[in-house]
Amino acid sequence: MSQLLNVTIAGINAVQTVIPSDLARGILGTVANILITVRSVIKNKSDFRAIVKKCKTIGEILERVTKDTTDDNLPRYLVHALATLNSSVDDINNQVVSRKEQGLLRRFFSVTIDRDQIASWEKDIGSALELFNTEVNAGMAMRLEGLVSQLDGNPTSVNVLKYQPIEPPSRPSMFYGRDDLVAELTTLVVNDEHIALIGPGGMGKSSIAKAILHEPLIIEKFADRRFFVAYDDLDPSTITFETFMTHFAGALGIEITGADPLRQISTFLRSASALVVLDNAETFEEASALSALENIPPAIAKIADICGVILILTSRSRRSATDVLWSTMDIPPLDLSSAERVFFQTYPRARCNDAEEEIKDLLRELDFHPLSINLLANTARQNDWSSAVLLKRWNNRHSAVLNPGKGKLQSLSDTMQLSLDSPSIQALGEDGRRTLAIIAFLPQSLNGNLAGDLLPSLQEVDTICDVLRMQSLVYRQDDFIKVLAPIRHYVQDSLPPPDSTRLQEIRTFYYRTVQECSEEQDGHANIIISDHFNIERVVAFDLAHIPEETYHACQFF
Repeated sequence: MSQLLNVTIAGINAVQTVIPSDLARGILGTVANILITVRSVIKNKSDFRAIVKKCKTIGEILERVTKDTTDDNLPRYLVHALATLNSSVDDINNQVVSRKEQGLLRRFFSVTIDRDQIASWEKDIGSALELFNTEVNAGMAMRLEGLVSQLDGNPTSVNVLKYQPIEPPSRPSMFYGRDDLVAELTTLVVNDEHIALIGPGGMGKSSIAKAILHEPLIIEKFADRRFFVAYDDLDPSTITFETFMTHFAGALGIEITGADPLRQISTFLRSASALVVLDNAETFEEASALSALENIPPAIAKIADICGVILILTSRSRRSATDVLWSTMDIPPLDLSSAERVFFQTYPRARCNDAEEEIKDLLRELDFHPLSINLLANTARQNDWSSAVLLKRWNNRHSAVLNPGKGKLQSLSDTMQLSLDSPSIQALGEDGRRTLAIIAFLPQSLNGNLAGDLLPSLQEVDTICDVLRMQSLVYRQDDFIKVLAPIRHYVQDSLPPPDSTRLQEIRTFYYRTVQECSEEQDGHANIIISDHFNIERVVAFDLAHIPEETYHACQFF
């Protein structure tokens, strides 16, 4: 704790020497005095950790908002905001100094301050910071609005027409099994790292981002400057740079006009620290319009470079803006315990019978995919199915059970179709769907090391697999290119089955490998060992469809 105090005091003193505003320097001097008092005479220094962090935040904010300004040219709104902050900081300093002096009068060289009193001071500083940020934002909006009338409608100008604070979306009400992940990601954000949350549809990326926005450390650092920009209502084939920026500005609570929206958004974001979530980023990452492809990634990079601005990006695609240093996190499925909580919370009737173990097996069969579990439980609840009926429906219909409504949050089919309709997947043509069908057909999925040997007619199979992975439709595990169980079921239920040409190629390779292994084991045995479940699947399929040929091949097994 002493080291944190020393570093914070040194940092505030350093800021004091570089900012030109006397008023801001005075505030920092008072803040430093509070920390020096805590360091010198307070026994329970560790109880002041939150206050120390808020004091550090004050230094960072004042350095940013008063850069290149003196008291003579400070905007009026900033003078008022600084004066309000100064008053609050002075009050706390006077109370801390008073407690110090009381101790010295009693000949105590150190004093202990009640935790409730410390918590009260922490709350006061937090409120002062929130009020300061609000006044600065509102003042900037009014100042920029005044420019509108002064510029007489100059069409080349960019103007903020109005500012309306926007509340971030609430924390998800049903949110299990993600506490450790949210804590890890929160630490990254607090340490000023940009985050990209990647995963297939329905994995819970948006929910995790919303949860992060409501973490106490995030609220402490960013106050009311927590923004959520949703792009899920836009079409990649029609999105342009202008629609991207309009959505961005709307989520910030500002309206812009003119030819340079990026400049005005950047000006707004520079006024104080801000956390911005760009949700469903695959919408603009997969944009068809040339203006979007050329202008959106550089715009994101420029915003990411603004001091104090942190970005969280959620996407099915891995095409994140290349000029931003992202900390990429692949979102994992739930664990069994969390999957059970989600399911039984929505469908408690399933606990009241002897089928609980079968339900757990069903959750495993879904690979603990959050959306699929939620859809399954809601379908059972809405139809008032017993566990026995639910299990029967699943065995008969599989992924069709996971389509109780319309839209990506109510239907596995709809969320899958969004991925399949992405321009990157569409550009693969039929070969993309053929490859996905083969991966879903084979129980171990596709051995990446053998893809070219198994599917020689698909000359670009490796590239196809890379694109499928880029869109989070498949993932790599060891040597295999795999799919989550809900995606497998959807592909098997909704897409055409593997075509005869591709099946014959797979059959030829596996049967030849088995035959050659019976003659000479060098190398062939390793393939049989690694792909044995796939080989069994092909044999079982062939026995059902071409038994005579299969009997002949089986003599080498």
